[in-house]
Amino acid sequence: MKLIELEEVDSTNDYLKREYKNLPMQACVTTKHQTKGRGRNGHVWQSHPNENLIMSFLFKDFHKIEDAWKMTQLATCSVVGLLDRNRIKATIKWPNDIYVDGKKICGILVETILDPDLKGVIVGIGLNVNNEDFQSMKQITHKEYKISKLAIGLKTFMLIYYNLYQTNQFHKVLEYANSISYLKDQWVEYSDYGEVCFQKLLEDGSVLFIDRQGKTYKQVVNEISLHQNKI
Repeated sequence: MKLIELEEVDSTNDYLKREYKNLPMQACVTTKHQTKGRGRNGHVWQSHPNENLIMSFLFKDFHKIEDAWKMTQLATCSVVGLLDRNRIKATIKWPNDIYVDGKKICGILVETILDPDLKGVIVGIGLNVNNEDFQSMKQITHKEYKISKLAIGLKTFMLIYYNLYQTNQFHKVLEYANSISYLKDQWVEYSDYGEVCFQKLLEDGSVLFIDRQGKTYKQVVNEISLHQNKI
């Protein structure tokens, strides 16, 4: 996989969207500073220069738009694996956030390239590494990290999990994702359902959950409130 290292860019996702025609089937890009970073639902993601891992992956050999949600799970499992390698225990808050000690440390944004039909998928990852303002690897371990080394590690994990997806072994990814879920078996306020308990992420991308009356629901979840309640 080709690795592109930039000093500054508006957005690593947008860079890959602009340049995908000139890039190989698989490529990734990092930058020291991103001027227009963003997350899901138009949220702004800001980072001081040289502090965090800002990285996006391009897979032009991705052909099933209905599987785009699976790329988020490949990315979340990759980040958790990278953190685990650095002795940081992390969990996944469905669908796209990574938490450590109850605080967000990483966000993921997956976007498809339609021109006009599907040309590939982009996976953007923003991991707090050396910053002091928010939950970060440095805050947890009191160590300074070399971001270029973390980028190589993340690329390795992404290739491992993408290979599982390509070889029809996504069930292994899903099993791991469910085992490290932040919300599993916790009661939280969710939408109009009141207090619910999330059970697991399913093969179709929906989440299984139950309410206080024991009624079971299955729904695609975009974002989950973290107003937790005691059982």
